[in-house]
Amino acid sequence: MATENSARAAESAAACGIVSSRFSEKADVTALLGAFCFFLSAIEYMLPKPMPFMRLGIANLPILLAVDLLPFPWFVTLAIVKVIGMSVISGSLFSFVALFSLAGTLTAALVMWASRKLGGRLISQIGVSILGALTSNAVQVVLARYVVFGQAAWLIAPLFLVMGLVTGTALGIFAEHFARRSRWYACAAGLEAPETPRMGDDEAEAGGAASGASLKAARKATAKAARAARSSKKAGRGPAEAARRERMAAARAARKRRFEAWFSPLAAALAGAVIAVAFLFENSLALKLGMFFLLAAAAHFAGKRLSFVTTIIVSAGIIITNLLVPSGKVLAHLGPLAITQFALTEGIMKALTFEGLMLLSKASIMPGLKIPGKLGGIVALAFVYYDHIIEYKGRIRAATLSADADAMMSAVWEHENLGDPAHAKAAGPATPAPTKANMGNAILIIAVLVFVVASLLF
Repeated sequence: MATENSARAAESAAACGIVSSRFSEKADVTALLGAFCFFLSAIEYMLPKPMPFMRLGIANLPILLAVDLLPFPWFVTLAIVKVIGMSVISGSLFSFVALFSLAGTLTAALVMWASRKLGGRLISQIGVSILGALTSNAVQVVLARYVVFGQAAWLIAPLFLVMGLVTGTALGIFAEHFARRSRWYACAAGLEAPETPRMGDDEAEAGGAASGASLKAARKATAKAARAARSSKKAGRGPAEAARRERMAAARAARKRRFEAWFSPLAAALAGAVIAVAFLFENSLALKLGMFFLLAAAAHFAGKRLSFVTTIIVSAGIIITNLLVPSGKVLAHLGPLAITQFALTEGIMKALTFEGLMLLSKASIMPGLKIPGKLGGIVALAFVYYDHIIEYKGRIRAATLSADADAMMSAVWEHENLGDPAHAKAAGPATPAPTKANMGNAILIIAVLVFVVASLLF
């Protein structure tokens, strides 16, 4: 039976034009799926969300597909690679966001795996996806209760769970369709490769959609022209604003180059890890506020993009949510909301901790950070795949999303030499010059000592 399965897998891979031995390298398959997690996570990161840790969950799509592709140890490895890569890309490795992501991703992955294996054909990928999404969101609500929002977290639980139900259903439907149509997926699973879609399948659907959308396209063109006419009044400010943005981007890039010339990625990450512990357990409000501004300055000099408006909005949301559960002396009333002493203090401390750890992650996580061991090699290879996904020149259209995504996966998978681990080199800045490196290490040691001593004394 095993021999027949191997022969069928080889024939299927040959039909796809892909060397079958590549799919036997589970580290390679895991790295490619991890790269798609990074790609979808980057898209998700740019989407607006009511709370900083609330995600739509589209980055879980590769994990959902991997339920039937990877053995359990590699499946868990993929979940860990996803969290690490997402945290590095978003600059949140030492923040609560990474904690929420790790807990939500791992629990969702375990539930999806167990439900698929125990349910077999009785549960579809839609059901698996819904269970995973609901589990992930439920775990994050529990963490929010004890880490950020207190008892008021139960107020956001219904919205969070409904959103998980909707996104889980949508992802499950797409996963079912993709698994049936994707040639890459068939080869990876050792199944018979589906035939190339003919007119009457995806293309016919796209054609029908195109004919039905002609009127919508005309309306959109009219609306676009109207917007262009309205924006013409602002044409005088356009060049000046563009020039200002270019100057800010150039200044930020210069700061980033100087920062990377002084500090090595590993040294900065280790220092960040120690400072994160000291900052997390600091109980003095005044000292934590001072540390917060130091971390903001560090992120600024590291050339990272900062949004003080977003910081203020998120912090205000955390503080107001904590005020919903009164605690301590009543200081004032804001309409029906009673501002109490302990609730206000706790809300400010949690807001400073949440946003401060984000700033610390931005300052201490640098390009070229390498994680040792086999896991580090898979993460590095995933970033190589991620670079090629970003450089992919094909089209991704909503009408033929499944076919276009399959074409992209196949193109990235078949890229020359990607399967060789020797080519999984994480891109990063050159090694700092000895003098700058020594001074940079001295600065990091001083910074760590300042934070640790201050935390112990106060």
